[in-house]
Amino acid sequence: MSEAIEIYKANNHEEASSCLSNLITENISTSKNKNFSIGLSGGSTPKLAYSMMLNDIKDFSNVIIWTIDDRWLPLTDENSNQNMINSNFDQTNAKILSIKYSGDNPYDDAELYSQTLKENTETFDAGVIGLGNDGHIASLFPNTAGLNENEKLIIANEVNIISKWRISSTFNLLSKISNLYLLVTGDNKKEILIKALNGSDLPINKLLKMREKTLIITDQDV
Repeated sequence: MSEAIEIYKANNHEEASSCLSNLITENISTSKNKNFSIGLSGGSTPKLAYSMMLNDIKDFSNVIIWTIDDRWLPLTDENSNQNMINSNFDQTNAKILSIKYSGDNPYDDAELYSQTLKENTETFDAGVIGLGNDGHIASLFPNTAGLNENEKLIIANEVNIISKWRISSTFNLLSKISNLYLLVTGDNKKEILIKALNGSDLPINKLLKMREKTLIITDQDV
């Protein structure tokens, strides 16, 4: 296993979620930056951690929340990651940078969000991502064009899973995040996590090779 990978072994999903919340809370409290920028993912895995963050983080006034990736869907759709993130953090005084859905052109929406990030974030201080059973991270799925983008921050990637298009962070952006947390819990993720740690040719492995350090928080014995 690479020295760039650090693993925190939790006993269960709740403990893993608590660990993630504590780490992010500490990152925010010790940050010397004027604002603290954190990228969040959607899905069911980080929900408990987000709930814990609402209790653990006492002041969100200097926190900027942006979205790692989303399905190209109206923000009212139950499958929208942006919807999930907003529903958790709208109650705070954090600055939320939402992905906009025009319904017209996913490439334009991706470029707009890239500009939004450039105009509102000076640093990328933390990020939370998960790991798909096929080794995808964000919306960078195996055998999709987005794997080959090396310059942009945000792209439109055609995946044809739930929605045809996704708006996604690129490897370039994910590699810039100072503290990147990979939250992987559940017995169904053990096999793909072992595969990733053994150096497979998966999207997660490309990212791990690009980064100086990534912390994996898991309840699996790997």
